[in-house]
Amino acid sequence: MSLDSDSDAQLVLAFQAGDEAAFEALYQRHRRSVFNVAYRLLGNSDSADDVAQEVFVKLYISPRAYRPSAKLSTWLYRVTYNACIDEIRKRRSRPSEMPDSEIGHSPVSAMESDELARAVKEAIASLPEKQRAAVVLQRYEGLSYQEIADVLKASVSAVESLLFRARESLKTKLAPYE
Repeated sequence: MSLDSDSDAQLVLAFQAGDEAAFEALYQRHRRSVFNVAYRLLGNSDSADDVAQEVFVKLYISPRAYRPSAKLSTWLYRVTYNACIDEIRKRRSRPSEMPDSEIGHSPVSAMESDELARAVKEAIASLPEKQRAAVVLQRYEGLSYQEIADVLKASVSAVESLLFRARESLKTKLAPYE
């Protein structure tokens, strides 16, 4: 286990024993990455805030749901992924909401860059749920194939396949920008 994993486990154990400061330390350490994963999966900062809050409320209310034998970050990513899937399913049953716009007024080259960034964001958002999660966890969070497999409850070969199919799909969708 890495030093961060050891200290995460120690903090969780301390929180499970009633140390509120340990929870605050865990929250400060992991809130940004939980928000980032939720944002990249949902494409909306308000929804990502809600999911991140839900993840930490779950840890706060049920600290024993996490077992220190696993990396806390893997557990957090798994809970985040599940909460995002629930949010996506809720969205399907209510009127469409627009994702956050990241386009501003800028010179032509910056506008082209904004257009490419928007196209990448839309292409990733259009991937099937598990492919999108695998891309986000690998590309933006730097997780290993094994860690992604743990989050998605899949085999490493399934993760490799998900990422291969996602890359092929992204290449096709982003071909006009080459």
